[in-house]
Amino acid sequence: MSETSADSDFLHRSHDYFVGLYHRNVKFIIFSTAIFFIGVIIGGILGYFLPRSVENFLMTIIKNDQLIAREHGITTYTILTHNLYSLFITFLGGIIGLITFGTLFLNGFVYGTFLGYLGSSHVTSTTLGTLSPKLFIIYTVPHGIFEITGFIIAGAAGFRLTKIVYNLLKSEDSVSDHYWEFKDAMALFIIAIVLIVIAAIIEANYTIPLGNYITHSL
Repeated sequence: MSETSADSDFLHRSHDYFVGLYHRNVKFIIFSTAIFFIGVIIGGILGYFLPRSVENFLMTIIKNDQLIAREHGITTYTILTHNLYSLFITFLGGIIGLITFGTLFLNGFVYGTFLGYLGSSHVTSTTLGTLSPKLFIIYTVPHGIFEITGFIIAGAAGFRLTKIVYNLLKSEDSVSDHYWEFKDAMALFIIAIVLIVIAAIIEANYTIPLGNYITHSL
């Protein structure tokens, strides 16, 4: 077999595997996505209509991020370790189920609350300075696309674990009977980790320069 045909066969098998992985877990991915964006919507509504009620919550998040930045700097490593910690909770929380649900909802809620608060017509002056919804999006989208997708996929992996635990509790199956489900959960989690690594690299090295370029070009 030639090198070219071997590469082609590898790509074909890889394509079939990932397509199969998606189809076997599409319900978990949809459910995970829905929970995240329900959090975004609820956070957006509260931030827009009750901005003063969520202001302290947002400032606590900002001060915590600023403290981490002062102590450790904004590096790929610090961002990655922080996000990986949350990612592991999202995934392993699937053993209980509600933990995965809560972490997904909370992450979406934070995004939504920031957007709602910054866009609120009820806010005449903001403790967040000149930050606007447009600037928030510009400075979060480059890495946020990978970060959010990573958390959603980790959530899907977590819910796959939830189903495994549920099936084990309600039946006399052994753990080995659900080997392929564990394999799928781990495959999804590894994909999530790769996405989070990409997000950390972009956030630490490219988000601010790219954001500055875009804002100066507008």
